[in-house]
Amino acid sequence: MLVRFASSALALTLMACSGPSSSAAPRGEMRVPASPVQRCMNLGGALEAPNEGDWGYSIRAEDLETIKAAGFDTVRLPVRWDVHAMQRAPYTIRQDHIDRVKEVITQADAAGLQTIVDLHHYNDLMSHPDAHYERLFAMWRQIAEALQDAPDSVILELLNEPNDRMTVERTDAVNAELLSIVREYHPGRWVVVGSAGWGSLSALLDSNPPEDDRIILTFHSYEPYDFTHQGAFFADPPPPTGTRWGTVAEYSEINAGAEAAARFASEQGHPMLLGEFGVYEEVPLDQRAVWTRAMRKAAEDRGIGWCYWDFATTFKAYNLERDEWIYSIKSALLDN
Repeated sequence: MLVRFASSALALTLMACSGPSSSAAPRGEMRVPASPVQRCMNLGGALEAPNEGDWGYSIRAEDLETIKAAGFDTVRLPVRWDVHAMQRAPYTIRQDHIDRVKEVITQADAAGLQTIVDLHHYNDLMSHPDAHYERLFAMWRQIAEALQDAPDSVILELLNEPNDRMTVERTDAVNAELLSIVREYHPGRWVVVGSAGWGSLSALLDSNPPEDDRIILTFHSYEPYDFTHQGAFFADPPPPTGTRWGTVAEYSEINAGAEAAARFASEQGHPMLLGEFGVYEEVPLDQRAVWTRAMRKAAEDRGIGWCYWDFATTFKAYNLERDEWIYSIKSALLDN
């Protein structure tokens, strides 16, 4: 999950290209390559925590079956690798952590789901990239080797939400190096590639993705941040509560961003994935649902796959205490 998405200025600049409804988009001018990921759910708060369960959620096999039965085709598995790896060469990752990732993959595959495995929350890399490149590359070599025999349903995502000193230019260079490492072990597997600015669309539009026939481009969107993160305890500072969303101009911003993403995907010749979007759980449910539906529809109407953040933690679509879907959010994601 990101702290802040692309600036509203990008969307406002693009509004003239889109208009307030998705039907206004010049769809005939572009063809977005088909994505292997259409409807995806992020398993946030589990393996992205320092230890699974620290943030109140541990992945259960029945959760994966529930997600599949609802109509999703993919889960995204955010994984914190760096806290489970040695600080010095050879930067060995703990075997039990690798085994747990493999276990979730096996359970997801058995449920009929694809799994996107990423590298999440490597904060030291973001603030001191030069000092951590060697460790990053070593970790990805181990991940790629460990998952070499994983089923075809597994998709690899190189780096979640580069930020701080990981600029677009640095991220382009790192993506190219990481992709070359992954391709040694996975010559034909789908790989997800994003850019800097917390995975923002504006950074992706300024990036130069690697030359490869099996990559999926990705961006994350929580715009407007003051709406989606209002009252969130982890924000610094939390945006004030009471903000509402849903004006014609706000719909136009969402559609303009999706239009820009689709155009970039068409130009680059790669599928596009909206890899994270969601609204904090304490925002009124009707407002959460309205925004979520608008984001999902804007992506789907332009052939962009999507992955909701998240299943059962602070942006939840599923209530673990009641062991049932939050109907309004499920409907916003899956119903017409």
